[in-house]
Amino acid sequence: MILAYFAAIISGTLYGLTESINKNITEEKYSSFSYFFLQIFLNFLIFLPIFLLFGSIPRDLNVYLYVVIPVTCTFFGNLFLIKAYKTEDISNINILSRSSLIITFLSGIFLLSETITIEKILGVAAIVFGILVIFYEGKRLKVSFALLLALLSGILTGLNAYFDKKALAFFNPISFIFFANLFLTILLFSIPQSYRDIKKIFTKYKKKIIISRFTSVLAFYLIIWAFQKGAISIANTNFETAFLLSGVIIGIIFLGEKKNIAKKLAGSALCTLGIILLNFF
Repeated sequence: MILAYFAAIISGTLYGLTESINKNITEEKYSSFSYFFLQIFLNFLIFLPIFLLFGSIPRDLNVYLYVVIPVTCTFFGNLFLIKAYKTEDISNINILSRSSLIITFLSGIFLLSETITIEKILGVAAIVFGILVIFYEGKRLKVSFALLLALLSGILTGLNAYFDKKALAFFNPISFIFFANLFLTILLFSIPQSYRDIKKIFTKYKKKIIISRFTSVLAFYLIIWAFQKGAISIANTNFETAFLLSGVIIGIIFLGEKKNIAKKLAGSALCTLGIILLNFF
């Protein structure tokens, strides 16, 4: 099980690298749906030969609901977050969207009966406090539609891990990832904005997109494998925290984001303490 939690940390780190590349190539003039469709479709193409070699197709059609539900959570969670980013302060959105971490932790404890200790509770508390230290900029959280969307996005993303865990009782990780990307590709293809700018985006950022897709599919496989082998309350917390920390480190070292560096380092130290408490006590 320790190996699964280590895989979750590696997954989060790779996903942080993926999102740093995504952030670097995102331009406001291009459709958000086009970026999303390009990412998901390329993931699907990468997983297709792997699925043909190692995947399986369940014959009971009812089990595909266990893929459709988390895919729907992923789709609307991303859509709500995109909408929220357009009108609300990013620091407040980052705080509320991280509610996903708490939702997954609680769903693992109460819905899947995963074991809990005082050290694990303190670990999650340290991580939550670390997130607040990193992102809070003294701006009051006034109720707005955008903040409600950010909170709802966090809740859907948090529930996603629970549904992933349930789905993995019927699918191996490769098959689950393949069908998830297939269903998302079909869903996005039905939206005209999804393919409006894909040629322009891919032509302009081909190398970065290809690199990000391989880090993305590896990250996706590792976290799904970790969910299957371990407790989602711990695996997802490891993933989310490693994702956050890698983004902060990449921003400081490679992107020159020196603003509030003391705050970022203090928050990162608290998150690291939380990871230690979660995994070694």
